[in-house]
Amino acid sequence: MDAHLLKIVNHVSRQKIGRCWHCSACSGGCPFVDHMDLLPNHVIRMVQLGQRKEVLRCRTIWVCVGCHTCSSECPNLIDIAGIMDVLRQLAIHDGIPIPEKDIYRFHKHIYRSIQMHGRLHKLEALTHFKLSSGHLFSDLPAGMKMLLKGKLELIPTKVDDKEELERIFSHYDNRRRSFESDE
Repeated sequence: MDAHLLKIVNHVSRQKIGRCWHCSACSGGCPFVDHMDLLPNHVIRMVQLGQRKEVLRCRTIWVCVGCHTCSSECPNLIDIAGIMDVLRQLAIHDGIPIPEKDIYRFHKHIYRSIQMHGRLHKLEALTHFKLSSGHLFSDLPAGMKMLLKGKLELIPTKVDDKEELERIFSHYDNRRRSFESDE
């Protein structure tokens, strides 16, 4: 049992996980729950109980796509998707083998795109992910449909204030370093 897990997750996610009633609204609303090994409310309970190794080894934290459906369903306004982000960061920090390697690679490409443009350029992130996974043409028909319907922009839109973007990512990196030194 890790007595500090709850404190770390609360601090980094800026949430109060103790407010969770375990009503299962988050799990009932999650569109990806069928692909998870643990329900989102079970993940929250494991954090509350300090079950660090078990919760950081689960597939659920990697299957979560951050759609925030769980967070919008929560009657106590807990940002469960934000908590899943923190748990992924902790798993990486602890060197825990990631059970969903493609999902981790995909997250890295999304992060890089946002860091570069200030916004997600879906086509770029998807292309880089497909190139790195070796499955470039596996979703080509779906990708073409999305492109033709205007769901994928050819040219990325960028934020105007590059200094602010650098400040945000610098702040994130500083928070991550501070969090790592607190352990």
